[in-house]
Amino acid sequence: MTKVKGVILSVEDVILPKGKADAAIFSEVDKLIKFFRIKGIEFAIFTNRYWWVGSSKSPLENKLKERWGDFSYFCRETDRSIPPKPRASSTQHVIDKMGWKSQETIYIGASENDMQTAVNGNLLFLRSTWWADKTEYGFEFDSPRDIARYIDTFCLRDHLWCHEIHDGDFDFYALAPFSTFKAEYTLYSEDARSAAKHGLGHPDFWIGALVSSLYFSGIHTKINHIATYPGHREGAGNPIMDEAVSVFGKCFRKSYLQDLIIRHTTAPKSQTARNAGQTIGHLNQLNSIHLNKAPIKSNGNRYKNSPLSCGKTILVIDDICTRGYSLESARKYIEATGAKVISVSWLKTINSDIESLGDIGGFDPYQPNTFTTAPVSKTYPYRRNIVDHLAPGELTTQFSRYENWNWPDFT
Repeated sequence: MTKVKGVILSVEDVILPKGKADAAIFSEVDKLIKFFRIKGIEFAIFTNRYWWVGSSKSPLENKLKERWGDFSYFCRETDRSIPPKPRASSTQHVIDKMGWKSQETIYIGASENDMQTAVNGNLLFLRSTWWADKTEYGFEFDSPRDIARYIDTFCLRDHLWCHEIHDGDFDFYALAPFSTFKAEYTLYSEDARSAAKHGLGHPDFWIGALVSSLYFSGIHTKINHIATYPGHREGAGNPIMDEAVSVFGKCFRKSYLQDLIIRHTTAPKSQTARNAGQTIGHLNQLNSIHLNKAPIKSNGNRYKNSPLSCGKTILVIDDICTRGYSLESARKYIEATGAKVISVSWLKTINSDIESLGDIGGFDPYQPNTFTTAPVSKTYPYRRNIVDHLAPGELTTQFSRYENWNWPDFT
């Protein structure tokens, strides 16, 4: 399974600011480099222009190597064979020289130019703001420690997905099992439910786990747009995921269609309905959603025509999946436009099989519909589709360490 192998760091406002540097902040940058060394992560510094230090104008490269030991330093101004940022060929040059693959590389930058460089290179962009805050794009980190925690928690995992189903046009992924009763899953499951339903707990943990799994498994290269499944009440989008999913989409030029799936009628909460003895199935979802023909673009404007069509693939994200009623309903609506779907959920409820929908006939996906039947075409047994039994344990360990994470012992 792919995980981070190398990190490309920009100089300006990542390593040093223009002008005088704060010693306390730079000591944290020092720790970040030491962290890379301890974790066996290679790093390279990449800059378009020549940097010097002090009144003697000593080359920054020499000063940093005196401090950090040998590493690769790429400077366009002193080596014209290096393509300039923000061209896609610039990061590809670095990656090729370092012997990395793009999917195992992270870019840390601070400027608009850095953002464009990362996007053009199809790299996950982590935005440093400890010296200055210069762009709104990318995943924001206020300190080198926060970036180290993110990388240590999410980018060095060996087990990205616990559940996977791949059957024709049916593709489903889940990070880990969900259960508030089984001891080994309880710790993270209770937090995930709190985060998903109430915005409490640690939503940043679940977003980090999701985004890193999507990136390192390469799913981001297979999609054109992203959508989240709405809650049970009327409306669209997912307030817990909206911002982070939008940022992730912008990193790879994939539009986040926040209001693609519209909940036009409040649907009963599954747990509440079950407790009341009411039947829950695909119809509860099919008859309470429809698609928006003119969803909002990432820039705030609306599409004039639907962005969905044959040849497009939409990533649909939900928080906790039980039998797949929500994700399957979204899939049927989206497939009615000619597009394909990849379904992802944070967690998958234990011991519950997923039921895929069969033929529900022709219908207009852009308006409310009233279906009377929802035939199940296939049942996917819970245990048969566990692809990595070690994923839940790893997630538990990482979750336990996340809140109180600190720098490792550098002695």
